Amino acid sequence: MEQKPFIKLFSTINSNYFYDVNKNEVIAVKDDTWLILNNVMENGESLKDYKLNERGYSEINSLIQKGYLSGNRVKEIEHSNCGNIETTLERRMQKITLQLTQNCNFRCSYCHYTSNDGSQRKHSNKKMNIETAKDAILFLKEHSMDSPEVYIGFYGGEPLLEFEMMKEIVRFAGDTFFGKKINYTITTNSVLLSDEVIEFFIKYQISVVISLDGPKEINDCNRVFAGSGQGTFDAIIKKVKYIYDNYPKFYKELSINMVMNPEHDFEVIHSIFKDYPFLKKINIMSTVIDDVGALKKNSYSENYSKEVAYQEFLAYLSVMHRLPASKLYPTTARKVVGIQEIGKHFTERERLPEKAAPGGQCNPGEVRLMVTAEGDFIVCERVNEISDCMVIGNLKSGVDVNKVKALLNVAKVTEEKCIDCWAFSGCNLCAKYADQNGRLAKEERLKHCNRSRNNFLNILKEKALLMEAAECYGQASM
Repeated sequence: MEQKPFIKLFSTINSNYFYDVNKNEVIAVKDDTWLILNNVMENGESLKDYKLNERGYSEINSLIQKGYLSGNRVKEIEHSNCGNIETTLERRMQKITLQLTQNCNFRCSYCHYTSNDGSQRKHSNKKMNIETAKDAILFLKEHSMDSPEVYIGFYGGEPLLEFEMMKEIVRFAGDTFFGKKINYTITTNSVLLSDEVIEFFIKYQISVVISLDGPKEINDCNRVFAGSGQGTFDAIIKKVKYIYDNYPKFYKELSINMVMNPEHDFEVIHSIFKDYPFLKKINIMSTVIDDVGALKKNSYSENYSKEVAYQEFLAYLSVMHRLPASKLYPTTARKVVGIQEIGKHFTERERLPEKAAPGGQCNPGEVRLMVTAEGDFIVCERVNEISDCMVIGNLKSGVDVNKVKALLNVAKVTEEKCIDCWAFSGCNLCAKYADQNGRLAKEERLKHCNRSRNNFLNILKEKALLMEAAECYGQASM
C-alpha cells in the first residue's frame, strides 16, 4: 500500500502551503496542486491516480523529483544523544541549580508548591546545608571538564532567605573553579534585596530575575505575603524603583518575569508600563501561568486572546520595519525576537533518519540539573521534584544514566502516534508532560499533543508569512 506523503497542509490569506516533514521545509504551492494534495491526504487518493496533463500534477511531479512528498517515517524512537549521554554526563555538564530552601516569604496562588492536590511537595522549612552545597559544586567540577564555562543558579522557595549561605557558596565556587568562568543566576521576589545584597550581586556579576505580575490589582490577586496574606506589589515596586534610582548600571542588567493570568484583561496587565515607565528600561520576560499539575486550570478571556493576536500583528509590523519597536509593549518586543529567530526551527535535511526522537526534550543533566535541598538530582526546577521518574540521582550515587535515557526517549510511550505525527520535529513536549503519578504515561502525554501541534502550526504559519513578506514587501526572509 502506498504511504501518504508525510506533510501538513495549511493556508494563509495569501497562499497555500505544505510543510514537508522529511525535508523540514515550508513550501508554497499553486491552488491546483494544493487541492490534489488535499484529496490525497483527506480522501486516501494516490498521487499515482493523477495524470501528467492534469492541472497541478506537473508541479507535484517536479516536487517529487526534488525529493519532496516522501512518505518516509522514522522507524524507531531513539534520541540522537543516547549514544553519547554517558560521556556528556561524565565530562560536559554545564549547569546546576541549587535549591537553597523550600521556604518562601510569599504565597502565590499559581505556584505549584502552593496550589496542588498533594502530588507535589508543599512549602517547608527544609533548607540546603552548606556541605550539601559544596558537594554539589564539587560534583559539577568533576563532571564539567570539557565545558569551557559553568552556570550556577540559586532557587527556592525564596533563595534570598539563605543569603549568608549563598555568599559562602559563591566564595567556595570561585576557589573550586579557579581559572574557569562561572555564570551565576538567581530568581527572586526582590523584597529581601538590600544594599549589601545588591553590591554582592554586582561584585560577582550575578544575573537577577525579579518576579512581578503586572499592576497592583492583578499582582496582588495572586501574590501575597505568607502569614499576613497582604499583597506584595508595593514592596516589589519599591525595591525595583530603589535599584533604578541608586544602581542604574545594575538596573539595566535586571530582568523581570511576568506570569500572566489569561483571565485578566491584557491591556490592564500591561498598564504597569504606563504607570511605571522606568520598567521599560530593563528586559521583560513573560509567560502564561503553567497550570500543569495545578488545581485551577487556565481560563482565557476573549479580550486576552484578541489582544495577544493584535500584539503579534504589531510584532510583525515591527519586524518589517513598519512600526518602531518603541511603540510595542515590552512583552511584545520579545515576540519580535522570536519571529527573527524562527529560521532556527527549519534546519534543512534530506529525510528523516530511521531512528530519531521528537523535539521538546533537553539533555537531562547537561544543560539543566537541579539539586534539591536534600541533595537529590531532578531534571530542572519546572518538574515535580518528588516524582520518581523525575528524580535522576543524587549527590552520593551520581546521575542514573538509565533514567536519563528514559527521559530522552519519553516519546517511546507514544511511539506509534509520534512516528506518524506531522509535528514530529516541532514537538515541544518534554518528559514533564508525560509524568503521571511518578511514571511516564502514554495517556498523560497524549493529553498535551493538540496544544503542541497547534503551537507548531502557528510557527509554520509565521514562517509562511515571513516568506510572503520577502516576496511581497521586499523584506528579508528569516
